[in-house]
Amino acid sequence: MKNLKAKLTVLLKPYLKNKKVLYLINGSIIFFINMVLAYLIVKIPFSSHPRIQNNVANVVTTELMVFISFFIHDNFTWKGSTSSFIYKIIRYHSVMIVSIIIRFLSFMIFDFLHFPFMVSTVLSILIIIIFNFIGFDKFVFHK
Repeated sequence: MKNLKAKLTVLLKPYLKNKKVLYLINGSIIFFINMVLAYLIVKIPFSSHPRIQNNVANVVTTELMVFISFFIHDNFTWKGSTSSFIYKIIRYHSVMIVSIIIRFLSFMIFDFLHFPFMVSTVLSILIIIIFNFIGFDKFVFHK
């Protein structure tokens, strides 16, 4: 068992230092948290109109995830970033504002096309994954 652990450590270590791999791993964790929050929040009755209910739940979930994802990426994905906290948080929010606009617009389009809530949520998140990686890597956490 010890030997297997040592072999796995040697095999995985280079991958766990790669920002793209870390982004996908941490992004998967963030995605899971996002889906759980979206599911729980959409169950809280805000409105009797389904579209309003879905969009309010989407806004609340997105706002919560902005804060959760910053701390995950700052501490685990781009942990070598030497920029000040204030610098990073301001730039992170700048990227996220554009990202949120993209997510809201894509979610509304999918909702308008009568996609189920969770499918609209997943698709809108997938659209911003690449945008966020580039923005975080080049604009927020760069050295």
